[in-house]
Amino acid sequence: MDYKEKTIEAYNQNAKEFSEKFKLLMDDLKKRDEFQRFIDLLRGKTVLDLGCGSGDHSLYFKEQGLDVTAVDLSEEMILLCKEKGLKTFLMDIENLEFQEVFFDGIWAVTSLLHLPKQKVSSVIKKLNLLLKPEGILYVCVKEGKGESLVKDAIGNTSRFFAFWTEEEMKRLFEDYFVLIENKKVQLKNTAFLQAFFRKRV
Repeated sequence: MDYKEKTIEAYNQNAKEFSEKFKLLMDDLKKRDEFQRFIDLLRGKTVLDLGCGSGDHSLYFKEQGLDVTAVDLSEEMILLCKEKGLKTFLMDIENLEFQEVFFDGIWAVTSLLHLPKQKVSSVIKKLNLLLKPEGILYVCVKEGKGESLVKDAIGNTSRFFAFWTEEEMKRLFEDYFVLIENKKVQLKNTAFLQAFFRKRV
């Protein structure tokens, strides 16, 4: 079983547990300024939630009047999204099957970190193609170095993680996106790197 299959298995086996864990981190989305900042930067209403998990972020954006498409590679997570009435697709972010120049924004929270870094560049190129001119991309990854399977505290499973530095983040995106702003956020024992980009045309 390869890194991707193990990661999918972890989410499928522990979907409800992960959903509850994520929900605790998201108690009040209105207090988290990255959500409103993303909305303010958009030039339209079509949004792709890349690696949507159980759909809490997608549901929030939908409630704010956005036209949200949610994708994930875990069948069980997609089922939880459907229970929320979301427009969802079971889809690999390495093979996104959407019309080009379609979305006004892409929301990628802790999804690209499940890819080996050598595969990220081709995904970033695709994200650029999916966005309309002036399209916005928000990315959140875990800070650190290296990449490996990491054993989960939930269940007897492991997920693949690639850990990023700020310089890597800037370098990987610079050919296809212009950096608008970025910051580091500490959440318990984990440092997250957040960045807003605009499509480079």
